[in-house]
Amino acid sequence: MITEKKKYVTLSFDDGTVQDVRFIGLLNKYGVKSTFNLNSGLFGTKHRIIHDGINCDHTEITADMVRELYAGHEVAVHTVSHPNLAKLDSDGVFREVEGDRLALEALCGYPIIGMAYPGGPFYTEETISTILTRTPIRYARNVRSSYTFAPSARYMEWSPTCKLEDEALFDLCKRFKAAEADEAVLLFYVWGHSFELDKYKSWDRFERFLDTIAGLEDTAYVTNGEFYASHPLPAV
Repeated sequence: MITEKKKYVTLSFDDGTVQDVRFIGLLNKYGVKSTFNLNSGLFGTKHRIIHDGINCDHTEITADMVRELYAGHEVAVHTVSHPNLAKLDSDGVFREVEGDRLALEALCGYPIIGMAYPGGPFYTEETISTILTRTPIRYARNVRSSYTFAPSARYMEWSPTCKLEDEALFDLCKRFKAAEADEAVLLFYVWGHSFELDKYKSWDRFERFLDTIAGLEDTAYVTNGEFYASHPLPAV
């Protein structure tokens, strides 16, 4: 049972690019779970992007890959087309979030209650209010690293511990492994994009991270949604 543990590891990865295939293969090898935030309106898009000055393959998976590829993990909303939600009115936010949710649910066959904001910090209190009042979404990840293992106090502004590429990653691994979870629940939450593993040629580093953090007897490996379900807070 998830609730028997006091220490948790969860991952959250965005965009649904083709690198997710290799990424999930490694996750499954080490028994680590992730939530994958997908843009249903971009499935099958073949393109490259300039990301931090580096030319990257950002080809998205196709819709028919979703159910099998992400089995055992969690699919969540990333909006239909990856806009800046802070620039949209309430109806625009609703169309992007709810449209994506419905499309992804049809592919996955289960209810979707979570998301990651496209662009990370691009949302407002009005954005949050629209999502909570007009959709079933109840948690949303941003990109503000907390560098702590304290679970979020507000699931609609869920801050991760750090990004996968962060220089502090392995120091945080050591701290997490050494930490004693007495009364407080500890959550090590890592986010990123699988295409960046090609970008930085960091697949070996990612596997070293998995080898370091996997298989801990005092730790549960969960999706974002599983952690949310076992540690509910008011949806504010």
